[in-house]
Amino acid sequence: MNRLHRRLHISAESIAEYASSIEAPLQRINGLLIAPAGMPIIFWKAAEIPWLPADCILIHGSQQFWYEAPITAGMTLDCELSLSKMEHKMGRQSRLTLYTHKLICKCDGSLIVTAETVLIGVGDEA
Repeated sequence: MNRLHRRLHISAESIAEYASSIEAPLQRINGLLIAPAGMPIIFWKAAEIPWLPADCILIHGSQQFWYEAPITAGMTLDCELSLSKMEHKMGRQSRLTLYTHKLICKCDGSLIVTAETVLIGVGDEA
């Protein structure tokens, strides 16, 4: 299984909490709170990713976001996370596995954001 679907409701409280955690200012558009650009990473907390080894050390490699519209309070996002590539490499001290993920989030059928995230698994379990 290399594809996962989740529905996430984005509340004003969750935006304020996330913004506070990264010390980002709160911003509004048409009276609604706007989520900070990196907020789609909450998907990783909302779902257990079955293809990532449970006993593996994971390091955040990189992340990019492409927005079509801002995420605002009150949205319900339909999100699909997929594993688009897995590469094995030898590091200086151990084996590394690079997991490249694509996250697509839509609201009412309209694309809101696409994100690409690379996680690096360290060790033999990766």
